[in-house]
Amino acid sequence: MKNPMTNLAFSVAALFCVVALITRFAGSPVIVPILSIIVAAIALVVGMRTRAAGLTVDQPVVFTADQVKKIQELKSQGQEGSAIRQAQLWSRGASAEAVAEAVRKL
Repeated sequence: MKNPMTNLAFSVAALFCVVALITRFAGSPVIVPILSIIVAAIALVVGMRTRAAGLTVDQPVVFTADQVKKIQELKSQGQEGSAIRQAQLWSRGASAEAVAEAVRKL
């Protein structure tokens, strides 16, 4: 699901890029296309930040039986740090803190 704010920001960025091109070829003062590009860049940054904020939703940490076995094996060998790093590779959508807590609970 896309955020409407992201779509709006990207549309504004595209619009101001087109405005910059049209004003440049229409013979307007040089400052107008430059300001249009600056506004487009700001809109692009806002759109990317909005999209990135939507991607950081924390997913629940769920391990399969084989993964639990591997984590417990690493922990029994005294390699809890390695177990946490391995679990982070398996749980890409979860935060590092949530994964570390889940590994410690096993």
